[in-house]
Amino acid sequence: MILASAFLNQLQQGTVDLKPIYLFHGEEALFLRDCVDGLRQNLQSQGYLFGDRYEVDAGFDWQSLQMETQAGSLFSEQRVVMVSMPKGSPGTDGTKFIQDWANLTQAQAGMPPEVIVLLECEKLDSRQLKSKWVSAIESAGLVVQAKPVPTQALPGWCQQKAVQYGLQLEPEAAALLAERVEGNLLAADQELIKLSLLYPANSSINAQIIADSVVDQAHYQLFALATSMLLGKSDHAQQMLLRLRQEGLEAPVILWLLAKEIRQLVELSQLRQSMPLAQAYKQLRIWQSRQNEVGSALQRHQGDYWQGLLKEALQIDLMIKGIRKTLDAEEVWMGLTALVNKIAN
Repeated sequence: MILASAFLNQLQQGTVDLKPIYLFHGEEALFLRDCVDGLRQNLQSQGYLFGDRYEVDAGFDWQSLQMETQAGSLFSEQRVVMVSMPKGSPGTDGTKFIQDWANLTQAQAGMPPEVIVLLECEKLDSRQLKSKWVSAIESAGLVVQAKPVPTQALPGWCQQKAVQYGLQLEPEAAALLAERVEGNLLAADQELIKLSLLYPANSSINAQIIADSVVDQAHYQLFALATSMLLGKSDHAQQMLLRLRQEGLEAPVILWLLAKEIRQLVELSQLRQSMPLAQAYKQLRIWQSRQNEVGSALQRHQGDYWQGLLKEALQIDLMIKGIRKTLDAEEVWMGLTALVNKIAN
């Protein structure tokens, strides 16, 4: 088993060995897409044709897939059969097919495979990874796992990805993009593609460009709300909250943002008692582009105040989850409005 990043490097370097069966699994959709697309291009360049795509569900007929892999082709001896199995549950028949295919192709080792089976799954748990069908694929082919990029490594990943699109992403810009996409690599990739269309090759992209490029998207208006609150712009923050509600953003998402900012202020208040504020910013990875707004909030209130707001956020969370009874859904929004005011005042 190898990681998707390693497999993508092999594709770029042209060192991928052809296997009769591949399994791509994991929770990072961008890596899965890039791995499959990259392998597809590699195989097509070698004369392989891509046929039908099979979707595995509870009533899937594995016999039809077996017939497909054994049948000849009028157009090419080299074919790829793609199988989507989201839940990673092939059942008894599927396990037998995969084991039989692995045994058959292992007996033909040393020759380019005429038919390649490519399976795609979502994230597999430890039990599934130890299953007989996964072991069979590992013995005859290749298992590629697509793990998410760790939070601390995401800015660096954004910079590397930007280079592929002919852009130079400044450190603060990379950090801001990483924060705004919340670990969603597909969203980051889309933003970088958009920037590559707007700016000439080798352009240097700063934090302001990142902020401006996403200002019109409702999802990223959350961060405009955070900025208004922290800077003490209460009226503007209330307008942003109302706009987000009108655009259909759900209360749990807004509460997530408020709680995130309050927790950060609590941590900063605690850290600044034992170290300079600049060092606390560095430890919590608060980049210079956000230090002004965060510092503004710290000047208005001490740690006890932010601890109190964290308790209020918890009460709203209990209402949303139905653990604390409310008169109606409006009470949740009243609580969010009050919390926004208290952060901004």
